[in-house]
Amino acid sequence: MTDFEKILSLILEKNPTRLIVKPTTKTLIAGFGIKKIIKLSDYTNYLEFKENVKKELSSRGIGFGSLFFDIDKNIKSNLWKDFEQAEFTFTNSLLRYENNKLSIINDNDNLKSYFSNCSKYNNNRGNSKSSLKNIKYEQWKNLVEKAKKEINNSNLEKIVVAEMKRESIDNFDLKSTILYMIEKYPNCTTYLYKMKDSIFFGSTPEMIFEYTNKILKTEAIAGSIPNKGEKTEEIKRKFENTTLIEEHKIVSEYIEKQLLKISSNKITRSDLEVKKLNNINHLQSKIEVEIKDNDFFEFISLLHPSPALAGFPVNDAKKWIKNNENFDRGLYAGSIGYVENDNSNFYAALRCAMYNNSRSEIVSFAGNGIVKDSKVNYEIDELNSKFKAINESIIEN
Repeated sequence: MTDFEKILSLILEKNPTRLIVKPTTKTLIAGFGIKKIIKLSDYTNYLEFKENVKKELSSRGIGFGSLFFDIDKNIKSNLWKDFEQAEFTFTNSLLRYENNKLSIINDNDNLKSYFSNCSKYNNNRGNSKSSLKNIKYEQWKNLVEKAKKEINNSNLEKIVVAEMKRESIDNFDLKSTILYMIEKYPNCTTYLYKMKDSIFFGSTPEMIFEYTNKILKTEAIAGSIPNKGEKTEEIKRKFENTTLIEEHKIVSEYIEKQLLKISSNKITRSDLEVKKLNNINHLQSKIEVEIKDNDFFEFISLLHPSPALAGFPVNDAKKWIKNNENFDRGLYAGSIGYVENDNSNFYAALRCAMYNNSRSEIVSFAGNGIVKDSKVNYEIDELNSKFKAINESIIEN
């Protein structure tokens, strides 16, 4: 085990309330306990909420934020009762690991003593649950056909159609699950958010934005095919002359247009790349622009949800999703991250699941972008690949 893995293992044994890990750079930030939560539901409007978050950040420096996929939707489902539509959490203590160095901020949980006295760590792993088989998804298939019909008869060009799966679990092993996700998906950002009786966690391939040193970095990730072990060149050939190229173009052009609203500086976009993950391959292009101020709420408003998460046009797609999907997305495809002084980092909550302790239940989520020429059987294969990635990560004691 590397020092990074040892530190991470010890952090998970200490039960963080917030955790964001980037394995490729061996960086992480973890929060323990809860000092204060600023919730949208406590204010009469979103503007008041934002002002109070910024005020709190000015005195505390670092806060963890989460926003539902659709913060305007009134969610009545018990599924998300432990989470807020929009909130910023300020933890009792903070821990950061970067540049091979561990630092502890506001040590109200005796973290220094804990890490200095932990000469041993438990690296035992449970067993993967992995009981989810390929399913026919009849209801979801019908919804895909309905989406295609809507696209052919309206101004909608794309709709992201999602599904959820519930499974009972007796002895959920959160630590082993998170460690497995980090090991299997090193190119993703792994996250953990605890609130009351529930834990929302996942390993997302998609960054909404990272803002550092006055540079805003974002990316378009759209267009996916299952990973069957092919080499990169073969994967690229599979993407050629497909609707997936057009699906990706919708997202990348949308992001650039949104950024033009807040910056007159040159926007740079990388060549189209393939982001290879264990179960699935994504088309990816990286985008960045210089912006003077860390207006993270504005960045979220402009970039989330993008057509990669909702469809296009975004507002029309959100309306269709609200009226047609048979569950509330809540934090699924939402925005999660943290703000630290002049830096901010937010990620799309994908490849995710929620564990509820009182119900001993895991609920997992996945979705596909649908365009007019999408083939339903192909979409089923892709959806199964996404659910498989989540389900194989779930570990039981």
